[in-house]
Amino acid sequence: MKFQLCASNALNKYLKADLPRLPYEPGKQAGVNTLISDNNCFNWQLQIVDNSYKSRKKTIIVCEANSRFTFFIPVNLKLSQQELTQRVQYEWQFILAETLEVYQLITCSDIAVLLSELSKIEFTPHWVKNTDLSICGHISDAVIWVTQTLKEEGIYDLPKALAIELAIYLNTQPKRITNKATGRKEKFLPIERLLTYCQSLITDRQSDHGQ
Repeated sequence: MKFQLCASNALNKYLKADLPRLPYEPGKQAGVNTLISDNNCFNWQLQIVDNSYKSRKKTIIVCEANSRFTFFIPVNLKLSQQELTQRVQYEWQFILAETLEVYQLITCSDIAVLLSELSKIEFTPHWVKNTDLSICGHISDAVIWVTQTLKEEGIYDLPKALAIELAIYLNTQPKRITNKATGRKEKFLPIERLLTYCQSLITDRQSDHGQ
């Protein structure tokens, strides 16, 4: 299935990439498509921010489209597009497992089974330039958490342990979004919604393989 990485304009510039835009309907604004993860495409929105005003130390914030599950990739050395792809593909499952273990949503043995089943799914990375405006607010909140935490700690770059701690905290806090289909507000926990989505991918794969 397609593992779609949607870079903001700032991240596209940082990567020195010439990423294609997602197709858009005539009359609608280009580059701001709404992202939805389904059984064919796993969508992630990525943004890069300065850790403080005009800082050389940066953080890449990665947010899943449906669940708003968020994690952080500290940028201390220049990352290539290929290196970032590999980091995202590894980190989302690592943070998923860490959050599940802390939140105790499922047992440790069930986490191991989940990761094993996910490893059987071929996630094919595909980069585009796009900024889903409905995700921007959640990313902005995450930016505030990063910058304020660094300021309070008196440091300039985000240590890995602190990046994990922040991600776990944010992914176990309630999120509110407006369901575009119904127009109603929805409240959910990112970790619960991402787990449900991953379980559906595994079920679909098993059905396809007659398991």
